[in-house]
Amino acid sequence: MMPAASSDHEQVRLLLQRINDAWLRGPVEQIPQKLGDYFHDQMVIRGPDFQELGRGKAACAKSYRDFLNQAKVHRCQLAEPQIDVAGDTAVAAYAWEMTYELNGQTYTESGHDLFAFTRDRGRWLAVWRTLLPSR
Repeated sequence: MMPAASSDHEQVRLLLQRINDAWLRGPVEQIPQKLGDYFHDQMVIRGPDFQELGRGKAACAKSYRDFLNQAKVHRCQLAEPQIDVAGDTAVAAYAWEMTYELNGQTYTESGHDLFAFTRDRGRWLAVWRTLLPSR
């Protein structure tokens, strides 16, 4: 359960920080359990062309662990999120830049993440995410 925050905006910001800390700071084997606490049962992750990458809390949380089991993140910078709240719905967007190693190759990518959140039984949960890499 999230501690009380001064506003919905702050609660969503803290939740997003917890989501990113869970996968960036590990440990890797605990990522699905930690993220499962922050994801709605009907969570969906979509890729750059809006293809479905995961559906359901467990599958979406596992996708983060699977990435980290294949790639080694050398650097990840996340900008301060822009958050809009309307009733029990919130949207957060932020820029990111990451350098990681995958299959012996090093990649540096940047783009934006877009998350949608819903308030479910008094607590904010992520319900949708898409990654929008810079082209």
